[in-house]
Amino acid sequence: MSSTITLCELEQRLLAEATRRRRALWQALQTLDAPLAAALQPLPPDEWADYPALAAWPQLQPRITALKQVDAALCQWQLGLYGLCSDCEAVLPREQLWQDPCRQRCDPCEQKHNKAQHGSWEL
Repeated sequence: MSSTITLCELEQRLLAEATRRRRALWQALQTLDAPLAAALQPLPPDEWADYPALAAWPQLQPRITALKQVDAALCQWQLGLYGLCSDCEAVLPREQLWQDPCRQRCDPCEQKHNKAQHGSWEL
């Protein structure tokens, strides 16, 4: 993809990713607990990741995390903040957003975030 990626293309990519991640969660849940999947389906999709009964299925947690990431990116889009680092507000390269439409941080902030998540504190 060239550096001429438009915001419209990024929006379509983000929406497609949201659909893909929601479908993946719903299909996995259908296999594990069809009645719970049926209860989830009529809810607004942006509420799925926070549905309390999903906590009973630890194997769904990676899909729930992925869904929360896409929901955060969609929220950023609605606020006009999509494509900005959520920590330092640096502009994220469109090529990186094309590769990962849910990207939240620039490379330096992502590294700091990962170190903090894994307990590697620098003195």
